Amino acid sequence: MSACTPIYIPPHRSYRKIHANKLKLFFEMIVLFLVSLTVEYIFLKYLFNDFILFFQKVLHTVQIDTVLKNVEIFGFDIHLLELSFMHTQPMVLFLLLITMIISVFIFMKQRFIPYNVIMWINFFLIIFIIFILYFIFLGQYFPYSFLEYFELYMTAHIGFVFFIFLITLLSIVLVPNTFVNKFIAFAMIVIYYLAFSLVRYALTLLLVSEVSIVFAPILFFTLYLDFLFFVSAYSYFLYKSAIRYQKLENKWAW
Repeated sequence: MSACTPIYIPPHRSYRKIHANKLKLFFEMIVLFLVSLTVEYIFLKYLFNDFILFFQKVLHTVQIDTVLKNVEIFGFDIHLLELSFMHTQPMVLFLLLITMIISVFIFMKQRFIPYNVIMWINFFLIIFIIFILYFIFLGQYFPYSFLEYFELYMTAHIGFVFFIFLITLLSIVLVPNTFVNKFIAFAMIVIYYLAFSLVRYALTLLLVSEVSIVFAPILFFTLYLDFLFFVSAYSYFLYKSAIRYQKLENKWAW
């Protein structure tokens, strides 16, 4: 009977420890944190206000008159545009409610769109249904004026933007990659997120003032779903980093 030859099986990388240069990680973290503060300051001090002035001119060209208001948020003077909510008739809301309920059942029965996509579509439809019911029966108790709503919207948005930047930089610095690649990935996420923020503000203002007040709580609620964007961007960066290091001759330093 032949002797058994032991075979060494290296532990899965999920059970290994990363031996990283803590000073280097700390330096990268500080640099990205300072970048976050700088970008947030530029956004609050100049970018958003300049965009509001530009957007106001665009609205005037299509015969939508707005009033420019200044509010103080986190110590910064922020320009906001004041219009009025578009109040939808209960019958229209009721027809929209029926349409949403039917859509949920249709999406549940169909077999063409992947289930994970349908799950998110139905999630948003259910949120929509809840707020439609609120405005059908309790619409007169909506507690915010147009300006108060957008002041609350921007306060939540600014705080959440900084939170996204913070968790993004903390996650990226832990990825085994060069600092240049980390900085480029972080910069692309920041730029995209700021541009998306401006577009979403414009879309929110147009929807609640020209279509229906129903969109006010719905679009405010979507601010907190931006975490999905962070997870997607971070996962892609992690995936590309893994592919890059698989092509190298040296193994990752665990």
